[in-house]
Amino acid sequence: MRLPHVVRDPIHGYVRLSDEEIRGIDSREIQRLRGISQLGLTERVYPGARHSRFEHALGALEVVTRIFEELRGRLGVAGILEPLGVRPSVDEYDHLLRVARWVALLHDLGHAPFSHVTERLLPQGRNHEDLTSQLVDHGEIGPILSAAGAAVSDDVRAVLRDSDTLSPALRFVRETVAGPLGADRMDYLLRDSYATGVNYGVFDLKRVLHTLVPVEASAEQGGDEVRLGIRRSGLLAAEGMLWARFSMFQQVYGHRTRRILDRHLNDFLRLSLPGGTYPESLEEYLEFSDARIWELLRVSRADPESAGHRDAVRILERQHHRSVGQELESDDGGRLVAWLDEWRTRVSETCPEADPMTDLVLPHPDANSGSSLPVLTSDGRVIPLEETSSLVGRFRLRPLGRLYVTPGSGDFRFEPGASSIV
Repeated sequence: MRLPHVVRDPIHGYVRLSDEEIRGIDSREIQRLRGISQLGLTERVYPGARHSRFEHALGALEVVTRIFEELRGRLGVAGILEPLGVRPSVDEYDHLLRVARWVALLHDLGHAPFSHVTERLLPQGRNHEDLTSQLVDHGEIGPILSAAGAAVSDDVRAVLRDSDTLSPALRFVRETVAGPLGADRMDYLLRDSYATGVNYGVFDLKRVLHTLVPVEASAEQGGDEVRLGIRRSGLLAAEGMLWARFSMFQQVYGHRTRRILDRHLNDFLRLSLPGGTYPESLEEYLEFSDARIWELLRVSRADPESAGHRDAVRILERQHHRSVGQELESDDGGRLVAWLDEWRTRVSETCPEADPMTDLVLPHPDANSGSSLPVLTSDGRVIPLEETSSLVGRFRLRPLGRLYVTPGSGDFRFEPGASSIV
């Protein structure tokens, strides 16, 4: 596969590109990603976090290429393809690599402005994966992808739809992009850590890549299929990557100020967008980027009569609610919600001007997904990572609750069961 073009990247050095991928990058849909921030309003907390989904897409493309190259270098073409039920040949290998690269490049096309932050405002319960498939099917990128050949185009579209009928080979392609050891996760951890100026997300990428191996996992390890696992010798590197993700959720993605800014932004958009959601029309949706939302915020801040004026001021003038500093934790979600409701009610009754707002922070749905990673032992057995790691079982995010009040309102401590605010 010829990759004659290169783009400089602060994380991976060079991102290599083919002629057909360059044409795809010039499409309206991929260029739009330059205006979609990777971490939403996190730059209001970590000023360097101004990187975009465009950079991440290029990075994921480069990492998935390195995954395939590492596997081929150690196992050969047959060692990759035969477990997938594919005839071992260079042409078949190149085909899967091309599919994986396109999937990595396109996997975030459908993101709303500020990425995950405002995804809940997509119409009719859609998510960014749904919109990605629609944009590939109906957007400017579609014909460019089709020009790569019917076989590549059809397989890319199938993987992006995440169909239950994917072949073992295409399920493996999806695993290399979006799995627990996939290129998407590897790139965003390193990129987000670099951009925010923290070291929490740093891990040994080269070592992880060097110990990856396709393994036939049992039902207990994710299904009777070939998954991307690690050799036993890569245990420490895999633990490092999982710890990096755990730390980023704790310190960056769940940061208390970032969370309340997300709340203010969603409140603003519900009042400012027609019907409180992004448009259903793909053509209209493509016109929405972070820049358009920032302009809406600026206009609304200047107009005290506008519906979103209050939240625009909170965001643009740093008048956002502040956490009182105390956090409540409980593995019982219902109990935590009840405590938060009681806390907010008490503050409202004793100090209405504090305008209390609560935030229930739940662990990411797949925060512990790495615990079942298949590990290939020296005697050929496949076991889940949690059975051989002394650390992974301890990576557990607990649900927590926070109370936010208007700036300068005070510090309202709460003791569950007490009759008053402390």
